[in-house]
Amino acid sequence: VTISGLGGEPDYDQRFKMWAEDIDSSLKRAGGDANVITLTAPTREQIRARFAEVSRQAKPDDALVLMLIGHGTYDGTEYKYNIPGPDMTGTELAALLDRIPATRQLVVNMSSSSGGSIPSLQKKNRIVITATKTGTEKNATVFARYWAEALRDPAADTDKNDSVSALEAFHFAQRKTTEFFDSAKRLATEHPVIEDTGKGEGERTPSTENGEGKLASAFTVVRLGANA
Repeated sequence: VTISGLGGEPDYDQRFKMWAEDIDSSLKRAGGDANVITLTAPTREQIRARFAEVSRQAKPDDALVLMLIGHGTYDGTEYKYNIPGPDMTGTELAALLDRIPATRQLVVNMSSSSGGSIPSLQKKNRIVITATKTGTEKNATVFARYWAEALRDPAADTDKNDSVSALEAFHFAQRKTTEFFDSAKRLATEHPVIEDTGKGEGERTPSTENGEGKLASAFTVVRLGANA
């Protein structure tokens, strides 16, 4: 499930929609029996309805991927994802995910302030990737652009097994985000992190020492080439 949220102005609306469509086409090209759902600026009710459908269809041995593109806010306590009408909180998103029987889950929250959603979303067997390390990094993000790129660029497949894992996509998008700010000679306003142990604050450099990244390395997001 890929959702592009409210842009607030035409430029962002277009950008968010374009990245979501890029991801949609990569997932559909990746073969297999994946059920690909892409929502553009949906309301809270529309998101709930789609999740109810997924909940009915999914089985315990399925894998669920939720990708959020757009703007988010954080008031020091609660993260909110910006959509038309009432915004959706991190707590509400977690409750929707908890109702889906798929045991393995990946959430990629690419909105501003997305780091603030980690405490709500983290859970055993759920990988959480966010564009920002905290809820206070509130500038519009570019991470989604490079995450979309990771799902179609063979360079993201670092172990050359014709598939891109969640960890490989994270490393690729993280590196490209860093390069974006370096080449523009701008201070980085977003620092992507990953959390897949069900506890902790999210790590910028997952390793065996901090225990992060193990689940993500075994979670295939897309298959490439002949493998598709």
